[in-house]
Amino acid sequence: MYKSLDSLSFKDVVASGIPIELAGEIHRKVTEIVRNYGSASPETWSRISKHVLTPTLPFSLHQLMYYGCYKDFKPDPPAWIPDPESALLTNVGRLLERRGKELLGSKYDDPISSFPHLQEFSVSNPEVYWETILDELCVYFSVPPDCILQSPSEDSCISNPGGKWLPGTFLNPAKNCLVVNSKRSLDDIVIRWRDEGGDDLPVKSMKLKELQTEVWYVALHLIDPVFVHSCFYYHYFSFGMHNYS
Repeated sequence: MYKSLDSLSFKDVVASGIPIELAGEIHRKVTEIVRNYGSASPETWSRISKHVLTPTLPFSLHQLMYYGCYKDFKPDPPAWIPDPESALLTNVGRLLERRGKELLGSKYDDPISSFPHLQEFSVSNPEVYWETILDELCVYFSVPPDCILQSPSEDSCISNPGGKWLPGTFLNPAKNCLVVNSKRSLDDIVIRWRDEGGDDLPVKSMKLKELQTEVWYVALHLIDPVFVHSCFYYHYFSFGMHNYS
């Protein structure tokens, strides 16, 4: 059973595996945060996680602080809280900033505090919510859906007990990944990855125009490999050799 942060003592910090010299500094910082922000608020945890805890400190101390802060909190307390500036840069943050009043009306205040209202809205108004999200993501349908969510019928209640999403639609995933749209240009990075076993190496990236070229080459090779090699040699002898002249 964890103590609330306003009852936390210096000995409790030491008991979590912290050396005496460091425990005094940690206890002082926590006491100051509790005095300024209370002992059990999301802001308290945000301050502790940013200014007290580090990855090198024992996990037992992290637990002591986390469960002490949220001792009397409702289920699933937040372990991470974005700052307002970062929240505005997320897809949801930008959506709420532009259309929060339109979707939530008087319930909208700001992207962080209004997020629970957006969750409620997504459940109570799935048609409007998902049409908005699909539009924001620039998802194109070859054949638009009849609706967003079709209620289950007697015949489909076993296979689709929760209903059927986007019935009647046809979607080309490759086209959606490769086309330029209002939110994506040829120079935008669309893939980031790191090779297996290369955790210490820089993260690699690929722009949309590079991905288009790779896909074009693979697709054309599947259709006619001889033609692809002909294109390669033509490109090499027409352009590549000029580099040596």
